[in-house]
Amino acid sequence: MNEPSATLAHERFELLAKATHDAVWDWNLLTDQVWWNEGFLDLFGYQPGTIQDGANFWVTRIHPADRQRVHDSIYHTIKQGKTNWSDEYRFLKNDGSYAYVHDRGYTLFQDGQAVRMVGAMQDITQQVTEMARQQQAEQLKFITDSALTAIGLYSIIRDSHTGEVIDLRYELINQMAQRMTGRPAEELIGRTMLEVFPGIGLSGVWQQYKELAQSGVPLRYQNHYTYEGYDLWYEVQGVRHGDWIVLSFLDITELKKTQLQLESLNEELVRSNESLQQFAYIASHDLQEPLRKIQSFGDILKNNYADQLGTGIDHLERMQSAAGRMAVLIKDLLNFSRISTHHDTPTSVSLERVVERVLDDLALSIQEKQADVQVESLPTVSGDASQLQQLFQNLLSNALKFHRPAAPPHIRICSQLVTATDLPATIKPSRQAPAYYRISVSDNGIGFDEQYLGRIFQVFQRLHTRSQYAGTGIGLAICEKVVTNHGGAITATSEPGEGATFDVYLPATPQNY
Repeated sequence: MNEPSATLAHERFELLAKATHDAVWDWNLLTDQVWWNEGFLDLFGYQPGTIQDGANFWVTRIHPADRQRVHDSIYHTIKQGKTNWSDEYRFLKNDGSYAYVHDRGYTLFQDGQAVRMVGAMQDITQQVTEMARQQQAEQLKFITDSALTAIGLYSIIRDSHTGEVIDLRYELINQMAQRMTGRPAEELIGRTMLEVFPGIGLSGVWQQYKELAQSGVPLRYQNHYTYEGYDLWYEVQGVRHGDWIVLSFLDITELKKTQLQLESLNEELVRSNESLQQFAYIASHDLQEPLRKIQSFGDILKNNYADQLGTGIDHLERMQSAAGRMAVLIKDLLNFSRISTHHDTPTSVSLERVVERVLDDLALSIQEKQADVQVESLPTVSGDASQLQQLFQNLLSNALKFHRPAAPPHIRICSQLVTATDLPATIKPSRQAPAYYRISVSDNGIGFDEQYLGRIFQVFQRLHTRSQYAGTGIGLAICEKVVTNHGGAITATSEPGEGATFDVYLPATPQNY
């Protein structure tokens, strides 16, 4: 009785398997044989006689990335004594492509042993693809809505006869675009640009959009948007892809306002510099001429009327000394002003030649103080020769001036190439470069306490009284300004009574990197 009933049940199962469009299978777990219905052949494109009865045929057509997971899930179900199993994975079709399938099975047990599993596979590729497309659309919407840039996607409308671009239709806009235009998406999507903004057709902006849609050449420009009470500046970029174009609008209103303010400030600065140059011209002529007359008339009075002046000669000499200091101060201020406002085109400057000229100018002072000046090999840099001469003129003059009374000045000038990564942490050049020349000017003079290092490069800052050492307190400020103009930095190391070393860092020329 059992055998005819089993045969009848199997016939009914095969009849039902033929009536469904799903891929129905019957897996004998004892013999590892699998039976497939005709729906399997139709669903995955296999021909009768090309499939094998063994479970290996099934397993080897599961995508390698899914295979172990499916295997583990089936045997976990069987091991747990569960009857229902299901999973989703990719299955190889006869044409070499993969279909996404939803597979489910039912396990039959005899005396506690799994002997058979029957099930059905359903092709869900279309649903998975649609879900992935929807997820991508949601991700794209999330990304575009999170952007600080207004983004619009437009389809190109062409004349059916000539193919000429006649309009652009809104297909997608992000939240920023809605905020910038003040219009919700439902008022724009499906409508054309000329319909929404009829006045744009007469503007140069519309011609640029048409050119982008027609030629496909990427577009970028700035636009001042003043429509319907708005007063905004945009950085506009556009690209074409097929029959679509994407336009992005970045709000640069605040940046543009700042730029316009900076332009205004720059104009004021230019006028200020012009006024400063006019003052420098006046100072170099009108202010110095009275000082020269004071000194000249003072000399006449001393030479011709010394007896009559008596003790008044001391007042006259003090007056001349003050006039002389004023003349030096005006000269130094003019030098500082010129360095701050005037920059010649950089040229290749040999620092050895510069130092030679400075030593010629200081020859008398070097001879009087019996100074020993040693100059090692110095590099060629890019810069302003006259400014660099002022730099070394001031550094060497200071080394000669601040010498110890009991010891003749000993001055050494040397150079070393230093990579940017090896610069001391305290050195911040005004221009980035791969390497720098460190030019050191060392002396054996009176030195100074390094707690005053921050002061010595400031205008009018002095560490000694005029009665001790003459000067205006501008020389090192000029040095700092020259070095900054040349993209470098300057610092010093010293101890009282132990001399000082001034280190100048200047960008190295590329051939010496």
